[in-house]
Amino acid sequence: MNALKKHFISGLIFIVPLSLSIWILFKIISFFDNIIGGFLKKYSPNFYTPGIGFLSLILIILLLGFLADNFLGKRLLNLFENLFEKVPIINRIYIFIKGISQNLLHGKATAFRESVKIEFFSGTYTIGFITGESRLNNKEGFVSVFVPTVPNISTGFYLLVPEKKIEKLNLSVEEALKMVISMGMFEPKNGSSENRSDSTEKK
Repeated sequence: MNALKKHFISGLIFIVPLSLSIWILFKIISFFDNIIGGFLKKYSPNFYTPGIGFLSLILIILLLGFLADNFLGKRLLNLFENLFEKVPIINRIYIFIKGISQNLLHGKATAFRESVKIEFFSGTYTIGFITGESRLNNKEGFVSVFVPTVPNISTGFYLLVPEKKIEKLNLSVEEALKMVISMGMFEPKNGSSENRSDSTEKK
């Protein structure tokens, strides 16, 4: 009975991340396919086939990338950017998203610099990620720290923490993110990961 339980758990460990990864990939492709595919399906149903919207979007992205790397094309795209930057409300959203995209895709700056431990509530601590530095006054330096929520780590809390109250962790950003996403079940140990559910089973 214990052997069947072990085999079942091993099967779940294999199939759950695999099936979820395929499902998420399918949802992402479907989302991008509907951006142009939805328009084609409505106004040109005879021309539309599943997947053509996604392929069309890829071609448009490549075309815009070619223009962005071309002198004349860059000037043309700059005109459109200037229009967006002059429209109230939209300009704030556009500049914010553009800044994040440049940081993440071009590697001009690392989104998370280091993993740290900070006091979150009185007597409790959490893992955060340094995103920058700030000096609110001339005496004490503050560090910008992002504390992600689980399971959606794209949302969280932005905190300004005094530099002296931050403890830097001997963990890479990737390892610290795995700990947060797994809610502590992933625990790096001597440069390798150890799953607590596996370790308890061996005892």
